Amino acid sequence: MFEKVFGLPAHPLVVHAAVVLVPIAVLASFAYVLVPRLRPKVGWVLVLSSLGGAGAAIVAAETGDRFAKYLGGTPAIDEHGGFGLDTRNMAVLLAVVAVVLVIVERVRNSRRTPQPRYDERNQWTMVGEPRQNTSGSTVLTVVSIVLMLALLATAVGAAVSVVRAGDTGARMVWSGVG
Repeated sequence: MFEKVFGLPAHPLVVHAAVVLVPIAVLASFAYVLVPRLRPKVGWVLVLSSLGGAGAAIVAAETGDRFAKYLGGTPAIDEHGGFGLDTRNMAVLLAVVAVVLVIVERVRNSRRTPQPRYDERNQWTMVGEPRQNTSGSTVLTVVSIVLMLALLATAVGAAVSVVRAGDTGARMVWSGVG
């Protein structure tokens, strides 16, 4: 992986992508779970921000390791590195749960879309009831609820870890440690 960008250490530059994208994914997670009518629009934001945040956190962790070796190990750097690894892990977990949940919800909603039916007046009408063959819909509902709870828990964990990593990193920069 790269250590420098335009002659500057890559870690301080790359870390800002994770610091922006992970909180966006956290907010999108809460909006997706708590405001059902927004799910069709927020789903894309959730998937893209969580995948981008996970990618940025992975790159930030890798460049942070290299930057720590360059600076030399101190307890503050080690603490920050631990929080950075927590952020990477939580961001990846958030992305996985978010993608799986959005897929499950899309499948679940596709089973509830209005279907054309031939009614007693010999006319085709759109009826908003579920299809007669709803096998698995209860399972999908339970899976969806479990995934929503997992998403909220993972979002809280990702938010806490990114704040802790950002706080320790900022303290090092402003106190002259790193």
